[in-house]
Amino acid sequence: MKPTLANYLDFLTPWISADLISPLYMNRIQTIAEQLPVLSFGAFECWLDAKEPRVDFNICINPRLNEHIAIRDWQLEGALIENQAYWGMRDKIRDFCVLWTQEHFFLKPLLGELSEVYDIADLQIPSPPVPWLYISFLNNFLDRDQDIKAEVIAKTLSLLDNELSAEVKEKFYAIVRSLPSSCRVGTIGINKRNNQPTIRLYLEIYTFEEVIQILHFLEWPGNIEELEATWAPWSKSCRIYGLAMDFDGNFSPKIGIEWHFHLDNLELHLSEFTQNLCDLGLCSIAKRKAVLQWNGYIEVETPSEFWSWPDRILKEPENIPNRVKIKK
Repeated sequence: MKPTLANYLDFLTPWISADLISPLYMNRIQTIAEQLPVLSFGAFECWLDAKEPRVDFNICINPRLNEHIAIRDWQLEGALIENQAYWGMRDKIRDFCVLWTQEHFFLKPLLGELSEVYDIADLQIPSPPVPWLYISFLNNFLDRDQDIKAEVIAKTLSLLDNELSAEVKEKFYAIVRSLPSSCRVGTIGINKRNNQPTIRLYLEIYTFEEVIQILHFLEWPGNIEELEATWAPWSKSCRIYGLAMDFDGNFSPKIGIEWHFHLDNLELHLSEFTQNLCDLGLCSIAKRKAVLQWNGYIEVETPSEFWSWPDRILKEPENIPNRVKIKK
């Protein structure tokens, strides 16, 4: 029997504090992972408020490690999941990966990774949540031409979802064409909540000042002044920002901002930033401690067939390592 992603998670669970991921959530994540092949990269999205135990789970399909082939060839054995929406999405993901393996797939030079995002909003539902999809774009010389980027996004969205209205898509493409060239569309996704598809836009931005400018430019309905006053003092520790926004004809008031710290003094930046979250009442002391104590580096011994490998290693199978480093 082939190993599953759950076997990979078995390496990690002894090192993850229950303050970050409770046994109930880890069991649900393991149930999701049992339906998937081993993939190299993923993320636990832990909600840090003391009263919110929720953890969401993301996994990434990396074609440069031939993981799109692993998904294409994956066969579930003895699965008893009755959720038809879940199976419909698994079929869509497999179809996308089949296309991705074809040598002349026209988007192949432009696409990075395909992510499956599992929002675990209700532990009482027995079947796995239906993932929504998120695909990244590789850096290339076309990035600064927003007209071309809008066409690439249009072709990509048509492969991920066909339920978006033509009106919403055209409004969105017009917004992409109007974006300043200094910000980059890093990823695009289709987020379904209450059976209503919305477009998830993720922009890579290099300064906090420009994050604020983009929010003004896109007429974000949230409180920009409060956001700026709260977070601008912490911008010196950050080297790049990720701005995530949902669009269904209008942008949602709820946004996400990722902070990518400078690698110099990384642990110090993380310590100070999480302390600020605690001071604002956004993070519990126990969860802050668990984040800072997560070493994120272990070394394991696995059989060579456990993982997917890039072509350069597959050409010399005798050199496939049997010890692998897992790190954050």
